[in-house]
Amino acid sequence: MGTAAPRWRAHRTRKEASMSQVPLRFVHASDLRLDRPLGGVTEVPPSLREAFLEAPYMAAEQVFETALAESADAVLLSGNVVDLDQAGPRAAAFLTKHFQRLADAGIEVFWAGGQVDPPDAWPASIRLPETVHQFGVGRVESYELTRGDKPIARIQGVSRSPGGGLDDSGFHRDANGLFTVGVAFGTAASRGAEGDRVHYMALGGQHRRQTVDQSPGIAHYAGTPQGRTPAEPEAHGCTVVSVDETGHVKTLFVATDVLRWVTETVEITAGCDEEALLRLIGQKADKLREKHVGRDLLVTWKVVGRGELRNYLRPDGYGAELLAQLRKQWSKQSPALWSVALECHEPLQAPGEWYDEETIRGDLLRQLREVEQDKAANLSLENFLPEDRREGVYAELAEIPPHERKELLVGAAKLGMELISCADDEDED
Repeated sequence: MGTAAPRWRAHRTRKEASMSQVPLRFVHASDLRLDRPLGGVTEVPPSLREAFLEAPYMAAEQVFETALAESADAVLLSGNVVDLDQAGPRAAAFLTKHFQRLADAGIEVFWAGGQVDPPDAWPASIRLPETVHQFGVGRVESYELTRGDKPIARIQGVSRSPGGGLDDSGFHRDANGLFTVGVAFGTAASRGAEGDRVHYMALGGQHRRQTVDQSPGIAHYAGTPQGRTPAEPEAHGCTVVSVDETGHVKTLFVATDVLRWVTETVEITAGCDEEALLRLIGQKADKLREKHVGRDLLVTWKVVGRGELRNYLRPDGYGAELLAQLRKQWSKQSPALWSVALECHEPLQAPGEWYDEETIRGDLLRQLREVEQDKAANLSLENFLPEDRREGVYAELAEIPPHERKELLVGAAKLGMELISCADDEDED
């Protein structure tokens, strides 16, 4: 697996100028979700099936390896590490093993539970190392982080009760000037004030990495170490937090994902044919490999632009044929580049004269235009169901939500054009 280029971000915290800050280093991670393998795809090549199942564990292992490599003072886990009811004994054994490795290296772990991992979910029969501190539910708890016998930081945190809210009002900076870290799954603070009560607020609860507050304190979501679906593209990992002698904070993103989801836009122009489209995608694929060195890539290709070709790019039609070609071309390479989907949500591009034709095509286009313009037109598919299936779950599936209306009409228009084109080809034969 390739090594990501360092991406440091510097922050200044308002810390007592009279005190000399001991340099610190933390590794912040959240939402490991060892119980959730990758998904959201219709097909996985044999060469990547094991990685789909193992990726959450492999990414989590990279988090712990980062802490060891960086000689961190502590690992901050901000919730949703694992749902043990779903993951089973393997996950507990995995965490115990790596927590012990951290303990042997003198690295403590501070764990704030999220929606799936409150502290009482951990089996009483499996003893955690003394260096692992699970924060309780209901109120903020505080620990003193020491180096030798000297206190070097204050670590505060609170776990969330499953389905409940979060009371984080107990966070506060150390009265003696120690650098203070907060650990929690989400926050009840108002927007822009998430980091006001501590120097660094280690947050969990969202899969995308984001800094939401920078002054007077920093509030940061580390994101998940491994994206799970095409809806979570680009690099995922953990955050290395470094504090220097002046209280100056730097954050470094370290990529830990084993499989990386990518959404890539391919723009076509009028006159672009199949060969030209495949050539454009090939060029994009080469650039993706250069950008994401050493990573297996799971790519969704989104086709935009102009031209007649876009009229035929349907997931179940011509687009599926092109997708099969792309998968065959790159899936067996190492690192792999697997084409998850070839999508084109552009509306039908039809010449104006087609709408005036006294043909099946003209009739279809005029009817589609009427439905598009009449926002109140009923698109329910209930009448197409057998009479004994017009209630319950089947009827619910037949209802078209407003946000799916446009996509449905685009798909219907392209399907109609494809069927008419096939009929024309048969007539010519």
